[in-house]
Formats: sequence, C-alpha cells, structure tokens
Amino acid sequence: MRAPALLLVVLAPVMQSLYKGRKRLDYCRSIYHCDSSGWKKIFGEGANIIVTPSERNLAADTSPKPTVFLPSIAEINHDNAGTYLCLLEKFFPDVITVSWRVKNDKRALPSQQGNTMKTKDTYMKLSWLTVTENSMDKQHVCVVKHQKNIGGIDQEIIFPSIKEVVTSAVTTTEPPTTKPPNDCLTDESSALQLQLTTTSAYYTYLLLLLRSAVYFVVIISCVFRRTGVCCDGKI
Repeated sequence: MRAPALLLVVLAPVMQSLYKGRKRLDYCRSIYHCDSSGWKKIFGEGANIIVTPSERNLAADTSPKPTVFLPSIAEINHDNAGTYLCLLEKFFPDVITVSWRVKNDKRALPSQQGNTMKTKDTYMKLSWLTVTENSMDKQHVCVVKHQKNIGGIDQEIIFPSIKEVVTSAVTTTEPPTTKPPNDCLTDESSALQLQLTTTSAYYTYLLLLLRSAVYFVVIISCVFRRTGVCCDGKI
C-alpha cells in the first residue's frame, strides 16, 4: 500500500502543474479572437500577431500608395486658409504613422488623422492638414512611416505652397483667345469624320444582320414545307 501512496505524492506536483497549464490554455482559447479578415490574431492584451492566409494573394509591393488633394480656390478665398489631404491606399499591414511638417523643418505640425479602414485585401487611411495665412507661402511635407516602405525609408510627400496653388489656378483659368488655333479645328473635323464613319459602319452591319435573318427564316420555312410534303406522300 505504500507504493501507490508514494507514487501519488511524487505525481501530485506534476498533475497540479498540468492542471494549471490546461487552465492557462483554456484562458487563451477563451480570449483568442481575430478580426473580420482572419489576418490579425489577438491573444489577450498586448499580443498582436498578423498572419497572412495562404489563399490571399497580396501584391509584391504593399507600401502605402499616396494620392494628394490640394485646397480649392473657394476655400482659400472664403477661409483665408487651405487644407491639404493625403489619401494612403493599398498598404499592408495596417500599422502606419502619418505626420506633417514644413519643408526643411523637423518639427511636427498638429494635423487630423482618419481611422485606418480595411478594403478588400489591404488598408487605407486619410490624413489632412489645415494651413493658415501665416504659412501660405511655405511648402509642406506629409511623412508616412510604414514597415513596407521601399528601402525602409519614410515616404515624404511634398505639397506646394498655397500661393503656388492660387497662381497655378489663375494661370489655367485665363480666357481663351477668340480665334481657335488651326490644329483645334483639324482635331474637331477629324473627330466628326471618325464619328460619321463609325455610325455608317454600324448601320451597314445592322442592315446585313437583318438581311441574314430574313434569309434564314425563308430557308427554314422552305425546309419545313418540303418535309411536310414528303411525309404526306409516304402516307
């Protein structure tokens, strides 16, 4: 009887350790969850693992793709200020940092950040900066930090100054000359001729198609009529 008792005394700590380990495993399973994409696995607080499923084919370059939006003339004239917008798309993973600064100045400016939103297979984010009257003559830079940036270097997207935007808009909105150049007339006539040629070809094709349909109906009717006569002769 001493042997089983001694065995229980020796195995008691081991069994207690296994029981605690099982409880920890059950705890991890109870709080284990993932986001809707199935990529982000979260084990409690602070543990965040991103796993790319094998069935998802991501592009080779998943760095943020920027699209810039400059302030409008109406905003500048009404508010005496301008807003730069930077749209970042098609990046993975979702961890990204966006900041703004004046060109040739390392100090970060107060800016607005939108939420990082998931698209089909990647993520997108919007950030914007409002420039006041005192900084309208300065160029600004949008700095993007992401682990998939080419060469591991932060992206620096340069925005022209507000005054440059206004000057460019005024230049492009100058009234045109009263007499259009000869090359414009040539382009218009060529486009009209191309349109007429395309239209005539379309109606010609439609007429041929209708003609073929009529021939098909006539031939089918003749075949069925001949078949009916032959059948009557045999009876």
